[in-house]
Amino acid sequence: HSVSVCALMTAFARTLEVSHETIREIAVGALLHDVGKARVPDEILNKPGKLTDAEFLAVKSHPAEGHAMLLAGSGVSDVALDVCLHHHEKIDGSGYPERLKGDQISLYGQMGAVVDVYDALRSPRCYKPALPHGEARALLVEGRGTHFDPRVVDLFLQIENRFDEVYQKLSG
Repeated sequence: HSVSVCALMTAFARTLEVSHETIREIAVGALLHDVGKARVPDEILNKPGKLTDAEFLAVKSHPAEGHAMLLAGSGVSDVALDVCLHHHEKIDGSGYPERLKGDQISLYGQMGAVVDVYDALRSPRCYKPALPHGEARALLVEGRGTHFDPRVVDLFLQIENRFDEVYQKLSG
């Protein structure tokens, strides 16, 4: 998942007019966005059924845990830290860990949120099958204005469509 998110975020970042260094920092943040899950017990992460409230709280701790882990190290940029910490924030303020709203969430955090959700929808998990391309796109569109900034969703869907075309050609 993290490698896929990194690849998608890198392609997404390349559509922006930012430096190569910023693109690299976004990519590092995407690759490390779920590092905090190392502090969540495997039996919770791999649970096939519905999580209890306590289990969901443990999962919701992973952005802050990952951010703390990365801060304890060295050489991780503010951009990468931002992607890690804010990839579950929602523009309506219902996300986590800080319940940021609207423009309080950086562009890079918003990009991370869209890409993370998209890849999670398109990938099989122990608790759900992968969704087809069209259904994943429809769910992103449905989240425009509540979970995601509409401009960020629209820009991602423009580049994502090219990825799906390539994927279809490669997979037969």
